[in-house]
Amino acid sequence: MSFKTEAFVLKAHAWREADRVYYLFTPEEGVIKVVLKSAAKSKSKLAGHLLPFSKVKVMIGRGKLDHMAGVHTIVDYKNIRTNLRNMSLASSIAELFLNEDHGGDKRQEFELLSDLFSYINDEDVSPERKLWLVRVFLWKYLSLSGWQPQLDNCQICGKSIQAGQYMPGRGIICIEHNNNHSVSLSEKLANFLKFIILAEWKDLAEISIDNELNREWLRVSQLFYQAVYDRPSQALKLFIYG
Repeated sequence: MSFKTEAFVLKAHAWREADRVYYLFTPEEGVIKVVLKSAAKSKSKLAGHLLPFSKVKVMIGRGKLDHMAGVHTIVDYKNIRTNLRNMSLASSIAELFLNEDHGGDKRQEFELLSDLFSYINDEDVSPERKLWLVRVFLWKYLSLSGWQPQLDNCQICGKSIQAGQYMPGRGIICIEHNNNHSVSLSEKLANFLKFIILAEWKDLAEISIDNELNREWLRVSQLFYQAVYDRPSQALKLFIYG
């Protein structure tokens, strides 16, 4: 049995004498592992289409080990591979997908990743803006994965509030419920977070924030990531510190 799907190439490594294992992210099943036989041989026509971070159309044969039966390139994000900073950002995103196993909507995540890779690949987008968009991506991605923070009502007493404290793993709480694990959350940041989580990419591309709001966002982001991930990764350090 075989099936066709679109996919992003996240990672590959050699396997056995001349084969290669590819880790693909698909909109139906998330990350899957597929073997391409004889990929290391110069005559392999399929391997040339499976470049890191490329968007491809693949035909996969099912079996004890899924195998690559056909592939062609949809989008070759070559500017990601040829620019070290771009590649670092894309590799960090790939690391999150490879290490995470959750029940989020894979098709929405696939579309989100497609939009982000397009921005990282774009030579007209500055490195600073790309890092900013990656940070936005992480909030959108984790929200899709079931970690969206509640920002309208106190998560302890249920009172409707616009500012207060941020409690990691839950969301906004009233100031009177403050504890050693929460940090202040301004109305401005709460509104900003609600906006970036739900907004379309076209509405985010040109938005900017002042230094004070950016510092508050990074402080809350660090707690947000730590509540989701047991072990901080190099990827998360990059998103926080640049």
